[in-house]
Amino acid sequence: MRYPRELIEEIRMQNDIVDIVSQYVPLKQKGGSYFGLCPFHHEKTPSFSVNSEKQFYYCFGCGAAGNVYSFFMEMEHCDFPEAVQKLAERANIPIPEREMTGQALAMEKLKERLFQMHAAAGRFYYDTLQSPQGEAARAYLEKRQIHANLCRKFGLGYAPDSYHALSDHLQAMGFSVGEMEKGGLVLPNKDGNGYHDRFRGRLMFPIFDVQGRAVGFGGRILGKGEPKYLNSPETVIFSKSRNLYGLNFAKAARKKELILVEGYMDMISVYQAGFRNVVASLGTAFNREHAAVLKKYAQDVILLYDSDEAGTNAALRAIPVLTANGIRVRVTQVPDGKDPDEFIKQNGAVEFSKLLLNAVHYISFQIACIKRKYNLDLVEHRVRFATEAAEALSKMENAIERDVYTAEVSRMTGIEEEAIKKEIQKLQNRQDAAFEKEAEQRRLQNMKSYGLAKGTEQGLLEAQRNVLYLSANHVHIYEVLKEILDLDDFTLSVYREAFSAMGTLWQETGSVFPAELLNFFEEPEQQKQITEIFTVQLPGEEDVDLQKIVNEAVQWMKRARIDRMTAKASSVEEIQKLVDAKKKLDALHITI
Repeated sequence: MRYPRELIEEIRMQNDIVDIVSQYVPLKQKGGSYFGLCPFHHEKTPSFSVNSEKQFYYCFGCGAAGNVYSFFMEMEHCDFPEAVQKLAERANIPIPEREMTGQALAMEKLKERLFQMHAAAGRFYYDTLQSPQGEAARAYLEKRQIHANLCRKFGLGYAPDSYHALSDHLQAMGFSVGEMEKGGLVLPNKDGNGYHDRFRGRLMFPIFDVQGRAVGFGGRILGKGEPKYLNSPETVIFSKSRNLYGLNFAKAARKKELILVEGYMDMISVYQAGFRNVVASLGTAFNREHAAVLKKYAQDVILLYDSDEAGTNAALRAIPVLTANGIRVRVTQVPDGKDPDEFIKQNGAVEFSKLLLNAVHYISFQIACIKRKYNLDLVEHRVRFATEAAEALSKMENAIERDVYTAEVSRMTGIEEEAIKKEIQKLQNRQDAAFEKEAEQRRLQNMKSYGLAKGTEQGLLEAQRNVLYLSANHVHIYEVLKEILDLDDFTLSVYREAFSAMGTLWQETGSVFPAELLNFFEEPEQQKQITEIFTVQLPGEEDVDLQKIVNEAVQWMKRARIDRMTAKASSVEEIQKLVDAKKKLDALHITI
């Protein structure tokens, strides 16, 4: 069953979109809107806008748009009914039980089968590790000093160097090859005839979701070959961008600080040393989705990447991603180019705990990395260092922290604090100006003003948007247009539905609130199209002739419909009637 529209609207009203978005994206208020980095595409300049008054979001960069439901669906990767349920729980609003659609039931059944299949695959790999086939893998783990109890806890296993060992085992348990392919456990043969196991001759690391269910695998090759590490592909139950290795165990530690390392073995070694609040990325660059997941479980993160150049650069890339999500970041590195696993084995847990204790604020780490590039005995280098450090400081939100580190840069270079502060302010002004300019350019690109050459498809769509925008904002315009327009005058079904829904809202509530109108639509693409009606709007209504806009838009819509009908006409009589109707349009005059 569908939830009642009144219930959907009550839940939406109790979940302010600025509050919800702020849990995932740090926002800055600019005028009547809030802006931040778009969570749906990579960008350096914020173009993601949240309208507190109208309760919707819109990205001027990628066009993502919707209300609190569509945002929650995107961020939590759930469907509309799930979003309703979760937002209702957040607002303590009871909701009735619902029946799933056939499609939803089929997807739930597939997911359940894949969970069962991955559990069976994990057990197969674990049992193989204990068998004679797993001798080399066991020797490798012993060399790495991984205890047997940790192997059991993390479900470590071994994939035999065979093309069909796993698939034969799973087929014997009743799983189909189609299910194995959907789960990423087999690959089609190059000749198109049959399938083979994806993982062969590898030490296997089951990847668990936060509920502790196996959703994928990582495999390390033991002999020669590439790639060194191989991960499961994206599936309906697994995404490398949304999963962190060991998070299910770290969550159980119930600490508000997490240690973030680079790989499987580092994570297991740190955990074995007694530090249970540790997670690792899955062989991919740390991204915004990872940070959003971490933010649910921790306020603070200690970055512990390798101290070589690659590890340092990876840490420098991860820092802005974490801080942009409002996470407090400290950084530490193991000395002498070692990785955490090596350091713990050579120095023990006590020395490792000292590394964590001495982790520095991320800005100190950034400044130290900048300093390595310069010789501060040279005047020119001091100036260049201070300028680059000022750029890093200009991105800090906390003014007190910024002043502390400004003083530190001043001490290091002998340059007056005031001069560095002026440089920081100049850079901040430049960043704000660049943001405003880029946002305005994107706004204009998306606006595509009404005066496009008639006959273009975009111009026709814009005419319909203007009609819908004005109908939503002025009841008297809606009342006039509902008598003149037919639903077929709209070229898109979503626009026809929107015009009908506006009539319902005007009648029932006496207003058309954008976010409430979006409740009539569950599909993200539909919500985007409706949001654009209110985002890409007429320039300052006080400066335009609304009556002229309405007349031109309606004539354009009706003329386009007649053209569509003419193209389908099958007789001379039909064509003549349509030609006459088109002529009458010239005499149409709407008074509003």
